[in-house]
Order: sequence, then C-alpha cells, then structure tokens
Amino acid sequence: MRQTFFTITLLLGLSKASFAQFGNCTASEMQTYVDSATGNTITMLTDTLKNDRFLYQTDPMWTSDGKYLLFRSSSRGDGKKIERTLPNGEKRSWTPTQIYFIEMATGKIIQATDGPDLGSAFLANKSNRMFISRKEKEDWNMYVMDLDKFFADVKKGKVGKPAGYETFIGTFPPAMGRPGGYAVDCNDDYAYITVEREGTEEEKERMKKNAFLPESNQPVKIQPSLCGIRKMNLRTGEVTKVIDTEFKTGHIQASRFTPGEIVFCNETGGDAFQRMWYCTADGSVFKPLYKETPLDWVTHETFATKDYVYFNILGFQPRLRKQVSGIARINLRTDDVELIGQVEMEKDRQAIEGQLVGRGFWHCNASRDNKWAAGDTFGGNVWLMNVQTGERHWIVSDTKMKPDHAHPSFSPDGTKVLFQSGHFTNGQRLNLMMVDISSYNK
Repeated sequence: MRQTFFTITLLLGLSKASFAQFGNCTASEMQTYVDSATGNTITMLTDTLKNDRFLYQTDPMWTSDGKYLLFRSSSRGDGKKIERTLPNGEKRSWTPTQIYFIEMATGKIIQATDGPDLGSAFLANKSNRMFISRKEKEDWNMYVMDLDKFFADVKKGKVGKPAGYETFIGTFPPAMGRPGGYAVDCNDDYAYITVEREGTEEEKERMKKNAFLPESNQPVKIQPSLCGIRKMNLRTGEVTKVIDTEFKTGHIQASRFTPGEIVFCNETGGDAFQRMWYCTADGSVFKPLYKETPLDWVTHETFATKDYVYFNILGFQPRLRKQVSGIARINLRTDDVELIGQVEMEKDRQAIEGQLVGRGFWHCNASRDNKWAAGDTFGGNVWLMNVQTGERHWIVSDTKMKPDHAHPSFSPDGTKVLFQSGHFTNGQRLNLMMVDISSYNK
C-alpha cells in the first residue's frame, strides 16, 4: 500500500555538517540479467545492498525533461537513527528517508535531500522542479526546489546548501487538519493534500455507523477516521478546503491531463464497500467513481488518460469469482466500464511462501499513449497488455512481491516498464529495475 507520508521528527538546529551528503554523487550501479522465465533482459538500476524504493506508482518519478529518475532510500545517506516515544509509551526508531535521482544517461546516483525532517516529495509536471513537504518544529511546510540549478551545480562539483535551491511556499494551518499525502495539479498550480481531522460528534457517530465490515473474516487493517482534502496555492501558499470525508482518505491523485480533477480512495488496507471516489478542486463535485457491488473487491486506481481511470477487480476468493475480474477502466465522462484483461492464472500459481495466488492483478498502470497496461501479481510476475487488442505478454518473473510490491509504471515515452524486485535478496531488500518493451511494439 501506498506510504503517503514518511516518518518525521521534530529535531531542531541542523548544522552545516547535517547536509554533508546533499548533492553527493555515486557511480552507476546499473547491470543487466536475463529473466530465465520470460527471456527478457532486465536492467538493474540499483544494487541489492541498499533499502531503495520508487515513489508510489501513481506519482511522477521522471523529471519533465526525462533525464532523471527519482527514488527514495533510508540507507544511502549518513543520517543518524532517530528514536521516538509514542503517546502510548511505545518506542520507535528509524533512519530518515532521503530523495535520490538516477541520471539515466550515465547511471550516476545523486542525493537531492538531507536532514531528518523530510515529509514527501512530488515532481512538477511542466518544469524541472520538486515540491517538498517538511515537518519543522510544529509546522508542516511546503518548499519548491529548482532542479535545473541543482543538477547544473552537481555537474560543476559546486553544490551549495539546500536553501540555495529551495523556495518556501507556505505553512499548512493546523486548523485545517493533520496533513498527509499530496498530489500536484497538472499545471503545477495547486497541491491537493489529504488530512485527518477532529470533526464533530455527529460526524464521528455517522462514521462509526457506516464503517465497513469485511466479509470472510478479513481483518480490518486500517480503522476509519474523519478525513478530507485541502488545496495549497503553490504560488501564494494559501490553503483552502476542497471536501471533508467520513472515511480514511488515501491514494490521492491529480489528473495529469485536466486541471482540477482528483481521484482518491477509501483506504481500508483491504476491501471497502466503496473504494474509488472522484471530486473537483472547487468541491462542487464529490461522488463515487465506480459504484461497487458486494462481489467487487476494487484496488489500486490510477489516472490513465484524460478520460480514463484504470483499476483492478480482484477474484481471489470463491465469492468474488462469480463475475469477471482483472484490470478494468472507467470513463470519467460517461461512467462506461470496460474490462481490459486478466493474467493467465495457470502461469501465476507459483508464489513465494505465505503469499496468495489465483487472485489476479494487484497494481496496474498505463502508458501515456494509452497503448499499454501493466499489472503485477502476488505470484511475483509483471504482465503487459495491449489495450486495443487485448494481447498479453509475461515480461518479468519472480519479483518476490516483498519487502514491497512490484508497482509497475511506464517511462514517459512508453518504451520501458519500471518495477521493484526482491528477486536477488529473496525478498529481504529491493532492487529498482527496468525492462525495455520496445520489441512488443513491432
């Protein structure tokens, strides 16, 4: 599931030494291997020694010029482990996560953040900039980073302090709720931010009454909470309300094509009575995106085109196999729903110990030209499907699907599929990988 807000700290007084790794470059870790099951040549972008992850598959990972690929890691920098005691007395410790870029022409890896206060990072759509949220003292602050200036100084070997590349945008008002994940509008004008809020007693009672109870003894992984969406003007820092919800709001996405369109989900960690939701940035429209039936288990929606959202319908329980399942798409304008396709189940039966099989696709994504859809499965496989013809191709095997899922996504030009894999570590750590799909276009 999506990790929408990295763990943060309230440490103060960062010294100059705290940014010793900012702008640091390391040599390419790229190498290749041949997938024994599919015959495809796989490019490993990072080695097996680090705790690396891509951003969530619905977030942009390529700079607007296509030259740099973003990922995050908690083990590449020199950050010190942080310890914190929770209100319930539980003690937690972690190493701060930082943002890195791979220069695709050379494979060189560049550290682009430092310090203990990073929240989330989101790449701009129309320029080489990166929006960064931080928890500083008691404030949630938003900054924008000039990546062109940063990369130019990296090449010169003269990188300054982070403040030399970042511009403060604004502070999120505590009265608006507790901020979490965010997405940036296609014109880079607004950030849409999920919040948890206190709400009224009436809202709390209604939320408890309407809370979803899963079938077949499925656990409730994420408890319902009063939430909502706010928007921050990325020029002025002004924050205003979009909508309030009476369920846990997650997986927020802004359309890459049309300003002011937002898709998000009722995040339960499993099934939901109504997962996918749609709203406009002015709050005038707030509605279910795909109205579910008791036989629908919907997961992992993603904006695909101006008019389509892709999502998965699971079929891993007997009660869910009474209708079709697989990757589907819904038309935002007409509400028409079409099934794109399902994995070949018999090729997806061999999974790592403890994982579920026979449930079909888990995450899905689409190329920007809407020719291809990609999906991962708990069998550790990644599949490619031609949206127009329905033809499907098994392109990657044995990703292990742990310690995280494969989360396939496409390069901007649609010629490559990115994914995460625990193949070489038996699911202990992740490699960041890429497979060229150009040959399937012939």
